[in-house]
Amino acid sequence: MKILNLDQKHGEVSVKTENLYDLWSLYNVINKDDEVSALTQRRVVLREGTKGERKRMRLKLKVEDVSFHEFSNRLRIKGKILEGPEDFVSFGTYHTFNIEISQKITIIKENWLNHEINRLKKTSKFESNFIILVSAIETGLATLALITNFSHNRIATIRKNIPGKRYKQTYRNKALEEFFSEIQKVLIENIKNSEIDLIIFCGPGNTKDYFIKFLQKDSEFNFKGNIETCHASSGTESAIRETLKSKKLTKLKNKIKVLQETGKIEDIMTQFVNDADLIVIGLNEVSKASEKGAIKLLLIADVLIRGLSKKDKLKIEEIITNVENSGGEINIMSTENITGEQLVDLGSIIGILRYKL
Repeated sequence: MKILNLDQKHGEVSVKTENLYDLWSLYNVINKDDEVSALTQRRVVLREGTKGERKRMRLKLKVEDVSFHEFSNRLRIKGKILEGPEDFVSFGTYHTFNIEISQKITIIKENWLNHEINRLKKTSKFESNFIILVSAIETGLATLALITNFSHNRIATIRKNIPGKRYKQTYRNKALEEFFSEIQKVLIENIKNSEIDLIIFCGPGNTKDYFIKFLQKDSEFNFKGNIETCHASSGTESAIRETLKSKKLTKLKNKIKVLQETGKIEDIMTQFVNDADLIVIGLNEVSKASEKGAIKLLLIADVLIRGLSKKDKLKIEEIITNVENSGGEINIMSTENITGEQLVDLGSIIGILRYKL
């Protein structure tokens, strides 16, 4: 993110987005009732009875809703028009900005929090566009998902009745081939539609290996990225969660945010088992621990930050400042992926302590 103008006195910050991570950062910084200004296009009807034409103009909106659309590389900001060319817009009517990579935007807040400014300044060390396709396969059942640093989308569940070994091998082979063909179709479709960097095949036994051999015979399967295989207990969604913890993916952790976050959640679960007294959960308990400089690792769900009252946002600001000042590590997790969902289930904000309080 390139900061073009920073005027905290008047609550105004102008930035230029440079990658997908920047759009996600803005999603977590822009709140309801903030004001946002940007160049946009709006359909203008100049003569009655015509469809009108799209004109480029600068508008300022009072924000009502913000949504992050990862796979179309855009941030949608909906609100009522506060400022714009009077000949073409009616103030108080609705408009939606579609903010894309390399676009400039100005955000005006009544009060900027330090962690919000720091978030805009922070450069991601992760590959923001890295996409993993995971296919968990067991005999007769496959689950496929697209996983990124920001989201986890199950794209298919495929079931097929496969005859047992007491039936003729030809029947079994035919059923397996039909099963594999269905998986293959989903794979090829997603490879064409998404810039996938890594495919992981996981599952119990040899079914995944048989499928890979089947796939390699198909000339349509033209994937140029990396392929990994690893053991998992089933062909279900839970197997995909298992796979993200696999040691075979350790070398990718520095590149891929979701893999590193999976490790952090595992640290939390291990700590619960080994010594739960070194964990604090919830805004009040985490706040008390941060005041004493005791937090070594702080995990916050992004949905918590967006949904807090002004008073509690100030409390989050104090917590983050305290943890930073005491040399602790801070992770804000997307609740659109598995790790963020797990964090919400655990309380949305958790700290691992350096010592017992």
